[in-house]
Amino acid sequence: MAVIDRVLIGEGLVIEDRPDGSGLDLKNVAHIDLVMGPRGSAAEDAFCRTLTDQKQGVNGLLAIAAPNMMVKPNTVMFNKVTIKDGRQAVQMFGPAQRGVAMAVMDCVADGTIPVEEADDVFICVGVFIDHKADIDERIQDWNYRATKIAIKNAVNREPKAAEVLKHYKEAAHPFAAKTAETKNRRAEDKAVELAIEQMKERSKHMQRATV
Repeated sequence: MAVIDRVLIGEGLVIEDRPDGSGLDLKNVAHIDLVMGPRGSAAEDAFCRTLTDQKQGVNGLLAIAAPNMMVKPNTVMFNKVTIKDGRQAVQMFGPAQRGVAMAVMDCVADGTIPVEEADDVFICVGVFIDHKADIDERIQDWNYRATKIAIKNAVNREPKAAEVLKHYKEAAHPFAAKTAETKNRRAEDKAVELAIEQMKERSKHMQRATV
């Protein structure tokens, strides 16, 4: 029975502190949204649309391990932040592309994606690159790690609904809108601090799980 027998969805986030210790590195955060599925599925349709429906500031590009060596499964990347200048375009077509491509091939090499299925699977990868991203090494490494997390989550059908039900009310989001429960600035600061710690812990957990 095929492992990738239907459309699968995965998500992965990697973030750490800034090198100077000034706080969370939101400039270079890697956040991947991923759709994958077999030939004939909606994932193949999405792949073709993403690759051919090019617009100003929104581009689809194939993930390649090297020039003239596109990865398998066929993988198309698309940007989740509008590309506004050449620097950001190079970050997408350079370190981000390399990171995503190597993650896909390493997932074939380690058996997450069976090699016998790889020629007939299609992957669409949404990549987030902030306009202020400033460390190419982090863009490459963090998108590599986030893509591996997303692929493994997708193939393993994670997280399960029952697991989300256990934790979603306590899980904090660092950029959520203020609510009536937010009484003062101190409460806001604590909520953001909690959300950041939860994000970092989830990221560490998923990185251990993908080793």
